[in-house]
Amino acid sequence: MKVKHYFLWGKMFGMLLTAGLLSFASCAEGVDDEYWSSNVKNVQLESPTIDNTCFSTIANADGTESVKLAWKAIAGAGGYHCVIDIVDDPANPENVVDSILDRPSLVFEKKEDTNYSVSLQTLGNDKLNNKGATSAFNFAYSTMIAAVTIPDGSDIAEFIKANFTPSEEEQAFELVAGGSYTMNGTVDFDLSLMTIRGNKINRPTVALNEGAGFITQAGLKIKFINFDCTNLTSTGFLTLSSNPSESISTESLGFKADGANQNGYVVMDPIIISDCMFKNLPNAILYGNKKNWSLWDFRITECIVQMNNTGSTPFIHLQGASNGAIKNMTLKNSTFFNLVANKNAYFIRYSNASNSQPKKLFGDGNATITHTWSDCTLFKTFTGKDFANNTTQQNTATYYMDRMVFYDVYRLYQYLHNNCKRYCNNCTMHYDEASPQSNDTGGRKDTNGNPFTVLEDPGFDLSQIHELDFSQPNGGVNFKANGAISSQGGDPRWR
Repeated sequence: MKVKHYFLWGKMFGMLLTAGLLSFASCAEGVDDEYWSSNVKNVQLESPTIDNTCFSTIANADGTESVKLAWKAIAGAGGYHCVIDIVDDPANPENVVDSILDRPSLVFEKKEDTNYSVSLQTLGNDKLNNKGATSAFNFAYSTMIAAVTIPDGSDIAEFIKANFTPSEEEQAFELVAGGSYTMNGTVDFDLSLMTIRGNKINRPTVALNEGAGFITQAGLKIKFINFDCTNLTSTGFLTLSSNPSESISTESLGFKADGANQNGYVVMDPIIISDCMFKNLPNAILYGNKKNWSLWDFRITECIVQMNNTGSTPFIHLQGASNGAIKNMTLKNSTFFNLVANKNAYFIRYSNASNSQPKKLFGDGNATITHTWSDCTLFKTFTGKDFANNTTQQNTATYYMDRMVFYDVYRLYQYLHNNCKRYCNNCTMHYDEASPQSNDTGGRKDTNGNPFTVLEDPGFDLSQIHELDFSQPNGGVNFKANGAISSQGGDPRWR
């Protein structure tokens, strides 16, 4: 969101001085009596200095966040000129703020994992005969957590093991832009909050070999990385711990005291996979290790996941225990596709339908589940097994599906159960190798009486659907849809 405010301070100072004492008396940090004083005259002003302490985060009512920038006022100033650019790609800065300000603060939209260049210059005041600063103060601000850089060419499992110390504070490791890495073992983050990130402009590539993968029982963010899973043999790319901590049990978290009746474990912080590509994923992207695991918040966004799954391992695999579920799940702006027809795997599978009820896991005060799917393309995921298995059939579950394109996806209705709240808008389904299912295309309806999907051939060019090539934009594949409805939905990168 670009911010532009212009105030002609030189001509309006007298009027603003009077009005400002009333309207700006409760401004941000940095405002003091000297700011409004006319005692500072006939001087050359300097630009304010800023550092990281001048930035704070504001939580907005709609769930978004903003950044507040506030600095110490310069006495006798005629205002400030502030320019803020996003510089993730330094060769192509994106301007978000270019403002003349009448106060020592402003608010702008906060974007995750973003680098900003901030320029702040004091303006002169003609009425007081004060000259503006001759230069701006420049500062590099980032919304990224500070990270330890993993050198290009490293085995990331070895490097992280040697440089990781368990902590209650979030930690991060960063891969070099365009780097080439291997991973020959597992990394267990246990209860530590972690971020593993590459570069959003030039993603590094990690080749995962036998037994590689990430293990956690805490929040984890994985972003801006290409993963080559061709040689991966692990059941899951991301595996939940085989030794769950009692500190995050349903009893310790207070859920059992609130009415839950299951002995399980809950990862409360978000697990997020964003802006990544996966090549030849053979098994699950998330594996519950046959323990009673639930996730509070699981997200896959802005990803392309190319599978080569010929077996029976579900894509989201929490099966094999006695309970467990994902309370809040978001899949957005992503493509999921399998190279082969597979009649043996589910897309999502829990252990027990009854024990996936949210009340049983999270108690009376948190007895709801919400799954949100928007603008995703799914191709052959999967062709002969129910889309989901053992997910809750209670009306405390709500599913949203907007602008989804499904191709050879089997029995979606076994996920969108009759008793659940289901809201489906502008979603399409096409069958080639999978058996057509009338319940998915009008036989069953959502809560508003709409079909789950409309039967429509998206007209994919099947020659453009193949193993990912990380040297090409979007992995060298193309799922452009040509149907009247499907062309307006699916992963936005194909529109």
